[in-house]
Amino acid sequence: MWRTRRVTAGLAIAAVGAMTVAGCAQDSSAGGDGLSIGYVVNFGSHEWYQNVIKGAEETAEAEGLDFEWADANVDLSKQITQAENMLTQGVDVLMMSPVDPDGLSSVMTQAMEKDVPVITESNPVPDNATTVGIANLDAARQLGAWTGDYITEELGGPAKILIVGLPTQVDTRDRVEGFKQGLEDSGADYEIVQEVNGGGLKDVALDVSADAITAHPEINMIFGINDDSALGGTQAYQQAGLDMNQLTTIGFGVEGRAGKSALTGDGPYQAGLAMFPEYVGRALVEQAQAAASGEDVDQRTVTPATVVTADNLGDYYTKNGEDWEIDFDAVAALLDEEQQ
Repeated sequence: MWRTRRVTAGLAIAAVGAMTVAGCAQDSSAGGDGLSIGYVVNFGSHEWYQNVIKGAEETAEAEGLDFEWADANVDLSKQITQAENMLTQGVDVLMMSPVDPDGLSSVMTQAMEKDVPVITESNPVPDNATTVGIANLDAARQLGAWTGDYITEELGGPAKILIVGLPTQVDTRDRVEGFKQGLEDSGADYEIVQEVNGGGLKDVALDVSADAITAHPEINMIFGINDDSALGGTQAYQQAGLDMNQLTTIGFGVEGRAGKSALTGDGPYQAGLAMFPEYVGRALVEQAQAAASGEDVDQRTVTPATVVTADNLGDYYTKNGEDWEIDFDAVAALLDEEQQ
């Protein structure tokens, strides 16, 4: 049965013997006598994953755990090799952000043979212990409802929407589907003019959005499944020479500097669904500890998400120079609100 746990801010402690992973890309060993965690990330140069790693590293250090990570750089074969190396070297728990959830069967077989629990981020892999991430469909409905209200109350006419998606991943498909459901339920006046595959990358989103905007210059709203998708689409609109005052951008993630800067700036980015990657990183380590200690973990570990605008971003993040520092207590309280 598919069970869901919603993770609040407390840290689970697992008393498991330490092992040090050798030969991985990055080492954040705290030098303590905690368990050993290896994490193979999908795309380590992306702001989302950088902040997930940050949250995981800080949590592991605070708990005295051995933590190392490696970057697959969106290469499935590389991810398989890195994960299998970590298992061979003796990690107690393996964490992965899957490049392709259907392509990791050899890793899972080796993990089960070694009795090593596997924790995944965002997308499940068959036989993993738990998947950590937001409830994408529900969160996207929330964002779609907010957008519908914005169209009705602020836009002054029908929305002509370009969706910059990523149909190859389950979680990003859910973001598009939930956004559509929220829009439809809102009763707003809108039309989805075109959907494109932006690959989750700004350069790709820019190129495919440029083609869509050329074909449909009436587009006045862009929805992107992550910051890069939303910002790539926005840049394409600007480069087309269209009136930026006529554009509304809605995003998903608000995961890094670029998204937060756009949201708090003077441009068209009006709202985004904040996914709090630092919190996801913390939750990954919490669930790794729980699984390693033999606790019964749920198949889905839900982390907080909420719609943010320039007006309420400061409730969850504080700007410190060029960086943004998360308020873990404020983010955890979102789950408490959902349960009331």
